[in-house]
Amino acid sequence: MSLLIQVSEEAIEEERKIQQQIYDAIDEYKNIIFNAGAGAGKTYALIESLKYIIENKGELLNRHNQNIICITYTNVATNEIRERLGNSKLVKVSTIHERLWDLIKDYQKQLIEVHKGKLIEEIGKLRGELKTEAKFNSYQNIENKNAFIALMIEYKDEYYQNIDKGAGEFRTAIKIFLDEEYHGLLSNVSNFKSLIGKIYKIKNFEECLVKIENREYKKVIYDARFNNDKLHKMLISHDTLLDYADKIIEKHKRLRQIIIDKYPYILIDEYQDTDEKVINILKNLSDYSQEIKHNLFIGYFGDTAQNIYDTGVGNKIFELHPNLENIAKLYNRRSANEIIEVINKIRNDDIVQESIYSDADGGSVKFYLGSQDNIDSFIDRYKTEWNISSDNKLHCLVLTNELVAKYNEFGNFYNSLKSTQYFKSNWQNVTTEILSQDLSKLGTIPNLFYRIIDFKEKIKSPKTLIVDLMNEKIYKKLTFKQLKDLIDILKSINTDESFKQFIESIFQIYNETDDENYKKIIKDLFELENYNFEDFVSFLLNKLFSNIDEERIKESKEKIIEMLEVDYNEHKKWFDFINKKEENDVIYHTYHGTKGEEYENVIILMQNDFGRDRNKFSSFFENYGNELDSDELEKFTNTRNLLYVSCSRAIRNLRIFYLDDTSEFKDGIKTIFGTVDEFNS
Repeated sequence: MSLLIQVSEEAIEEERKIQQQIYDAIDEYKNIIFNAGAGAGKTYALIESLKYIIENKGELLNRHNQNIICITYTNVATNEIRERLGNSKLVKVSTIHERLWDLIKDYQKQLIEVHKGKLIEEIGKLRGELKTEAKFNSYQNIENKNAFIALMIEYKDEYYQNIDKGAGEFRTAIKIFLDEEYHGLLSNVSNFKSLIGKIYKIKNFEECLVKIENREYKKVIYDARFNNDKLHKMLISHDTLLDYADKIIEKHKRLRQIIIDKYPYILIDEYQDTDEKVINILKNLSDYSQEIKHNLFIGYFGDTAQNIYDTGVGNKIFELHPNLENIAKLYNRRSANEIIEVINKIRNDDIVQESIYSDADGGSVKFYLGSQDNIDSFIDRYKTEWNISSDNKLHCLVLTNELVAKYNEFGNFYNSLKSTQYFKSNWQNVTTEILSQDLSKLGTIPNLFYRIIDFKEKIKSPKTLIVDLMNEKIYKKLTFKQLKDLIDILKSINTDESFKQFIESIFQIYNETDDENYKKIIKDLFELENYNFEDFVSFLLNKLFSNIDEERIKESKEKIIEMLEVDYNEHKKWFDFINKKEENDVIYHTYHGTKGEEYENVIILMQNDFGRDRNKFSSFFENYGNELDSDELEKFTNTRNLLYVSCSRAIRNLRIFYLDDTSEFKDGIKTIFGTVDEFNS
């Protein structure tokens, strides 16, 4: 049965009028916020707006050497817009990080000043912690702190050679070079290591400040591949980039004017997921453009009800950037009427969608109750009923990360990462840092693993180009013979065995070869202090088990080795999941991982809890339609948005399979979904 083919002429005319409102705002340089519900063609409206600017303002822009900025949330979105737009030279389409760095990277004098301020701020924080934290009481009581610090800096190499040893062996090794008056600091080895870590960090930051003053360091560097700062090496990560850009643009009027005059049109895709600092930057540009009477159009395109990330501005945009002209688009171009009816009830606000198609009836939505034991049976039923095949896939949205990992066949690898001290302490970050399909959000260690797996797969593939294996700065300087020798070395790396053996092979060759170009590639890949397998394990230990008892160091090292020795097929399956390589007939996703997608057939597995929130969905259904205080409303809205995004992925068929007792909030479910049925396999 076909549906979503016949477009309503009346609806098309209404959409045309809405698009014209955007064009009028562009012509008049009125800043807008364009809200469009799921499936409403928000990206279409954005691209049509870009085309309008190109066609009507392009000649003038070219004449004045000006461009249009289009900011996207992910690299995938960037590529999609470029393709649909036809790669116009007038439009600079990029992620916010890429664009902000492009705007400020040449202002190194200003960047250096901001960086110095950051270093001084961090030194102040560290010194404050050393003075006030109870675990450093012994240090606070010693008289000659400078002498102790000087001693630990002198024996820094010896300290790191022994850092991974058990408590007793560590104390013995450190006491050899530590004066007796300081031996009391070793009564708690964990606190001692925390103390020395802060002392070394302060020293690194102080030395960096000296090198800046002596002009040994002349540049701040941002590398999109890495998610952590190395401030003492002048390297900044994603969040720090936003902070630096916000500060520089706010402080320097001249830079604001240059940006405004160079880019008189700025369009932001998925504004609801944009960081508040970015909104602040755009507000500053807008205010200054009005102050100096230079034309600037800012257009925010998105939907507040699809804000599912904690870092996104969401509804706060109206506070941070007030007086925007609000334009809404209500027609749905994705889903059947039956699904639209449900998602309208979920969001329950001033955006009430209707289909743009006159033949939109014929979809199917059902809500079932069941148990964990029946999941496979439930999925099997709909594989048969919906004739699931490689041409007609079934997409399952899975509530727990464990199930996502299990069904995507990298459960052991996921569990080995999740069970580390870092992820146990930062459980709220597990989904983002291990399973995010936006590389900029992966945690430090998952991001490193991703790069290593990518490197391995590229070396294995005969189709890999040399430019994909190394930085342009390396291969451009090589003679043909040097390039051939380098390729031979890369091919000699052991790619046939385990992940652990691959890494061991990389480091073994690193320490045996005289080829500096190979060493540059490996340094670029790992970004470590030392390049041997033992130090690599110590690096992982420091990142994943930084605050463990000394007696557990050996056990933690064994866990890291086990993680590296997990069947490489699991590492590769995780890598494919991150890259959205979907080869099976049934595809399993996290709720968050489906943002921006649409699927013919959707099953959502749901239960009361989500992460450590034991009543996330039960609380939503229980409070549906009730007046809530601010704290309750924030939680309710977050759950509402996640449910809205998940359900609105479906084009034709949607099934919810709820795995807990719903007797206390069944009325809320029925209000949205209608009948609630029991599933019996």
